[in-house]
Amino acid sequence: MGKLISIFFLCFTFVCTSCNIQTSIHDPSLEEEVSLKETVTTKICFTRSKDPKDLALVNVQRRVPKGENIIDATLRELFLGPTKREMLQGIMTEIPVGTRLIKIEESEDAILVDLSSQYLVGGGAASVQLRYLQLYRTLKSLVPKKKLYLHVDGKNIKAIAGEGLEVTQPLSAIDDYTKTHEKSDDLQP
Repeated sequence: MGKLISIFFLCFTFVCTSCNIQTSIHDPSLEEEVSLKETVTTKICFTRSKDPKDLALVNVQRRVPKGENIIDATLRELFLGPTKREMLQGIMTEIPVGTRLIKIEESEDAILVDLSSQYLVGGGAASVQLRYLQLYRTLKSLVPKKKLYLHVDGKNIKAIAGEGLEVTQPLSAIDDYTKTHEKSDDLQP
């Protein structure tokens, strides 16, 4: 048995040295450089709270794959919520966990976003308002001149949640009670 292992080891060594096997060195800086070239920066609107009385809407920059539809990729990031690092900075989301994008329809002057029904679940008046503003501002940062339409499970909606935030179509800016505390600086990832 020992002789068989020795022969196997010798054969393996011979094959490895006779074939031009190259070792690769992992260089993370090269990987990051490549990934930055293949991505674009987008803005995601989240909420930030240092304490319960100091709530604001803030934009966070994210990198998304360059070849993907920018609206789709940005909304996916919005629905994933803040990263752990962002959460440590007090960044949160009011968009319910499990909300997903069903489809996007884009024309020359309008965008229709169809979301899962999870988007409508729970929350009081403040939560519903912030949820709407997160979606609205994230989309407007991408397509400021286009009209925005919101559907949930393929249906036009007129209100969000039991608190009844009225939703006009196309979507429009709504009053933001956090505006007096709003921060305009963008947060870096």
